[in-house]
Amino acid sequence: MSKYFGQKLIFVVRILLFGLVIYMLFRTIKHQPQGIEGLMATFLSSWQGTSSYFWIALLVLMVLNWTLESWKWRTLLEHIEPISIAQAFKSVLTGLALGMLLPSGTGDVAGRIINLKKKTEGIGAGIVSGIIQTIVTLSFGYVGLVFIVQKFCLNNTLESYLVLVMPTLGLVASILFWYSKKLKLIQHKRIQQVLTAIFSLTKKQWVRLFTIGMIRHLVFILQFCLLFNWAGVKLPFVDTLSIVNSVFLAKTIIPALNFVSDLGVRELSAIYFMRHYAVDINQVITATFSLWLLNIGIPVLIGSIWILFTRKNAH
Repeated sequence: MSKYFGQKLIFVVRILLFGLVIYMLFRTIKHQPQGIEGLMATFLSSWQGTSSYFWIALLVLMVLNWTLESWKWRTLLEHIEPISIAQAFKSVLTGLALGMLLPSGTGDVAGRIINLKKKTEGIGAGIVSGIIQTIVTLSFGYVGLVFIVQKFCLNNTLESYLVLVMPTLGLVASILFWYSKKLKLIQHKRIQQVLTAIFSLTKKQWVRLFTIGMIRHLVFILQFCLLFNWAGVKLPFVDTLSIVNSVFLAKTIIPALNFVSDLGVRELSAIYFMRHYAVDINQVITATFSLWLLNIGIPVLIGSIWILFTRKNAH
């Protein structure tokens, strides 16, 4: 009963956080001189007259992004249940689509293991995949935060506190990991799944997984920078890199209910980190929403179609 209540409480908290993020986002837009109408005008004017080659390039990067994630997923399953890159691609997008319905990342893992025979081990591999990308994102994001804090001499701000706290949390997490076998925490079923997936990987596989994760993150950065420039957000290159990495860090840290609330977190984070620069917020939101549409919206649609056919075949 207490476990059920705890799950419901977490779900309610995430719903409230989602509502708060959306409220703050619309409140920020509303207080701009041009308001919601200005945002729509900026969005439409940016999309009109753009070369088709630009969108083709972004679509290629989108495919590359999810192909890299599929490669990472296939590598994690090599010692569990080998699959082809095409099967990995399909399972990754299926997981992305299910993430629309199920909270806390459970949909993503469920979609990935839906066609696996060894589902228990697959759950551990799915969690490890997320951990790897999280470590990469936090590492790049920390560098971006340090740059912002130093450039604007920030004190007693969220950025400055994160710069101080993150290394400590990273050290604690590392110590817990290395001594995990000696802790009673190992008895937890989900943690056992993760540790089994971790300790069964070779050093060569770890190098490959983190290399894929870093290349994928660089693809994210390139997409975001291109869209910022397209929307009219003109900043020095290093500043743009720092803000983009900080936005991805915030998106990773702030809990999201599903892919829709992830959208609000991305926009609000970009607005927050852009407050130090003289930029049009409508242009910032146009770029971040377009990134979400390319990297999440379109793949979710494709994954949903695959789920439909998977259910049809199952029947």
